[in-house]
Amino acid sequence: MPISVRHAKPLDTTPANARGARRTAYAVVLLLGFASSATLGGTGTQPAARPTDASAEETLWQRIATLHATPPTSQPFEQWFVTAQRRDALLRDQLRLYLTLYPGGQHRDEAIRIELANLFELGTLRGGDLAPLRARIAEILRAPPSPAAEEEAAYAELLCQPGEPGPPPPPTRQATTAPIRPLDIDLPAAYRRYIARYPRGRHVPRLATRLFEEAARHADREGMRAIAEHLGTHFPNHEETEMVLGTWNRLESVGRPFWAALRTIDERTLDTREYVGHPVLIVVWAGFDDAARQCVQRVEQFRCTYPDVRVIGVALDETADATRVAARALGIEWPQCNDGRGWGDEFTRNWGVRQVPFVFVIDRAGMLAGATGGDNWERLAAQALVQRAPPPDSGSASDGNP
Repeated sequence: MPISVRHAKPLDTTPANARGARRTAYAVVLLLGFASSATLGGTGTQPAARPTDASAEETLWQRIATLHATPPTSQPFEQWFVTAQRRDALLRDQLRLYLTLYPGGQHRDEAIRIELANLFELGTLRGGDLAPLRARIAEILRAPPSPAAEEEAAYAELLCQPGEPGPPPPPTRQATTAPIRPLDIDLPAAYRRYIARYPRGRHVPRLATRLFEEAARHADREGMRAIAEHLGTHFPNHEETEMVLGTWNRLESVGRPFWAALRTIDERTLDTREYVGHPVLIVVWAGFDDAARQCVQRVEQFRCTYPDVRVIGVALDETADATRVAARALGIEWPQCNDGRGWGDEFTRNWGVRQVPFVFVIDRAGMLAGATGGDNWERLAAQALVQRAPPPDSGSASDGNP
């Protein structure tokens, strides 16, 4: 049976910038601007006398926070690279100073988290070396100053494993057609060990999502169910949980009645129950994505060849006007839906859509024949065409679909 999806808030639709092949969800975004000594309140040299009052600790922490939050700047790559290295090195020195002076300070765990991320940055920049990061991880794991620090070090240790691919594109990113890389053979076991040891850890949703995708790749339904239930229990309001549960519900809905009510950009409400007797394609696309535009054109050709087919578009463009312009340019007239929330669109969230184009195929009986990216929709649509229409009284709703 489908697992209930809980929506806490709309997803942030602002796209994030990827910076390198070894980039990870945990790693701090590489900030290019180099803070001046005046902005940082000094050069980072250790004071002669060890401060003991809370105000001195907070002053040092504010220096770290300012450096850590320095906004990026645009400049030629070589200068970008030099300033990035200088900034990361200075941040590392400030963090080392803080942890030396205030080993039990109120910002200790956050300092360790930033320190590990910083060492990862330094190790993965051109000519970098991960040996300092591995040494620091070993030091923390030998005598963890806190459970949070141990958890963070264990996660950093995962990132140092050969073949660690970094995060999948989250649903808040710009639409993509890139497939998700399979995990190297040893990583799933390492991920499972981490989740078993830190079941409520802040990195668990990301790792669990990767395991879910790996289980889906191998058609391991029990593995997928277990991960979905873990996330639903321990992280009910996390956006990764929402995506996993949506995907699970979509897979579980194949072969069941698929009733969707969608609001079009011209303020009409479409209910797929009204289309029983016709094959239906729901096309998730975006006018700014070339692959999605090509898919829309193929769908239009298919619709013209088989007029019995009904098509609904769910567009992830920023505005309804952008969708109108794209649809007009492509010469399509079928209904378009766009609630202005991009990847936060309710339909994509409910059904775990992670890429465009993505096509849902509903047969004449109103059953979900399948949903897929790429060109596989054509095979499903061809099968839906030969499906016999249901008797006139069989178009009522069923409780088999969430």
